[in-house]
Amino acid sequence: MRFKNLIEAKGLTKYLFLFATLLTLNACSKNQEAIIEQPMDEFSYEVECSSCEITYTDKSNSTKTVKHTEGKWEYGFDQKISFELKLSIKTVLAYKKTINAYILKNKETVYGDVGYNQTDITYDTQRDLGYGVYGAYKNTDSGNGGNNGGSTKPTSSVCGAKNKSGGYCKRVVAGGGRCWQHR
Repeated sequence: MRFKNLIEAKGLTKYLFLFATLLTLNACSKNQEAIIEQPMDEFSYEVECSSCEITYTDKSNSTKTVKHTEGKWEYGFDQKISFELKLSIKTVLAYKKTINAYILKNKETVYGDVGYNQTDITYDTQRDLGYGVYGAYKNTDSGNGGNNGGSTKPTSSVCGAKNKSGGYCKRVVAGGGRCWQHR
């Protein structure tokens, strides 16, 4: 009885009852798990070339071709995609022209190549894997001196990391990925 008198004397019974009620209510409430929505990855193409023809896979997984005359060309995907991105660029001129072609994910280069006269790059969005091929370009116009352009064997990709001046790192990396400075 001493313990009961002590509790009543201190007025703790009200607090114990309130604590037990709150504990019971909290135990009966349903836990709602917060739904965390994963942000959508934004993919895009970026090409720098002069007098070139660009063939690419668009947002509906169809192949499109555009004739591009000068400077930078960009194409962005405004929806979730789950297919392979393909980008093929060839110059329409007979002499050696540099082509910078990149596939970006969330505005960061995930794969890119620098080629001459023709470049083909592909990026698998499901496996985060890209590959590129430099192709041969043959002059189809026989009236301007017969320059047949050049060709190279399939090779590793360039680093492609954006640098401070807004350009891209052009170091060749064996097996793909980033160079030692941009890892």
